[in-house]
Amino acid sequence: MAPDFRRVAIVGRGLIGGSIELALREREPSVDVLALDRGDDLAAVAGADLVVLSAPIMEIIRILPQLPARLSPETLVTDTGSTKAAIADAARGLRFIGGHPIAGAAAGGRPAARADLFAGRSWILTPVARALEEDVARLSGFVGCLGARVRLLDPAEHDRVFALVSHLPQLVVSAMMSAIGSQAGEEGLALAGAGLRDSSRLASSPPEIWRDIVSSNRENVATALERVIEELRALRDDETGDALQRTFERAVRWKRTLDNRSI
Repeated sequence: MAPDFRRVAIVGRGLIGGSIELALREREPSVDVLALDRGDDLAAVAGADLVVLSAPIMEIIRILPQLPARLSPETLVTDTGSTKAAIADAARGLRFIGGHPIAGAAAGGRPAARADLFAGRSWILTPVARALEEDVARLSGFVGCLGARVRLLDPAEHDRVFALVSHLPQLVVSAMMSAIGSQAGEEGLALAGAGLRDSSRLASSPPEIWRDIVSSNRENVATALERVIEELRALRDDETGDALQRTFERAVRWKRTLDNRSI
């Protein structure tokens, strides 16, 4: 990777940005790594061969139009946001390829960052039609250097799929826990077994991150929510048990697929 990217600027030093920084310093000590955080002067990215935007989605969209005046036309820009189409639109005029590392931790922020966060994990790249093949290859090499496996997706298809496999579960679990807690109260929750605890893990997620995700992928999220609402309505109106049977059978089949083929 070093011949392609001698100087890498990382904008955002949370869990993902901080882990990229640590992984680079450990795996490629010859690379000059510049890490910027909120409030730092964006002009410092000048001279970088690669700029990685690892801020919240709306912050990435705000930063992108400021970069052309600060970067060489040869500088490659990427990001780590959880939605891709809106970011790709904001990156017009830049040498840009979107990215989404499928990695996380129980805790967020810089203190949770670690050099091995991406080891063996998928990292989706979402090149648009104007992207150069050589840039896809260079960025793939960079991702591989961090220990991740590259997957390629169109930005629009990425957002459609992740509305289903990521955004929908978060919204459904949060809504479920809100409804259960409001109705059962503290005394009712004290009677809950491991099933509720296991199935409600996502309910601890902070709303700030998800507000950006949902607002930048609203149409796909709305479609995904409508689909699960249809499933719930069928269960609510089921008088014979047939809908429940079909739903549970489909759930078992797709859960088995998930366990065997998750990225």
